[in-house]
Amino acid sequence: MEFKMLKKIFIALFIVLSIIGCRNENVNEPFNYERDTPVLLKEKIDSISSNREYYGTNVYRYEWKQNYIYHIMIPISSCAYCELYDSRGKKIKLNENEFSSFLQTKSNKIIVWEWGK
Repeated sequence: MEFKMLKKIFIALFIVLSIIGCRNENVNEPFNYERDTPVLLKEKIDSISSNREYYGTNVYRYEWKQNYIYHIMIPISSCAYCELYDSRGKKIKLNENEFSSFLQTKSNKIIVWEWGK
């Protein structure tokens, strides 16, 4: 009688641990423009999308120094038109060394918006 009870407990424990072990807590939800883009940045993107001078523009989100940084880029031009925004959608001004550091150490690139999409 004891052996059957221990066997049932072992099987139940095995099933519970298997279910828990199969869950991946580190999986991030996919990027959602409406949910994940700061309001101020959406306003900037709206103004870009209605201006032909910004044709080809892409907006990326990176991680840099443990923060999300949004990078507006026009790939066919120099970075004279590149702009950086913080996670609240406020424009960031970096000096040349800081911008160089950003370009070299940014990670986890996600496309937020691109012209024509």
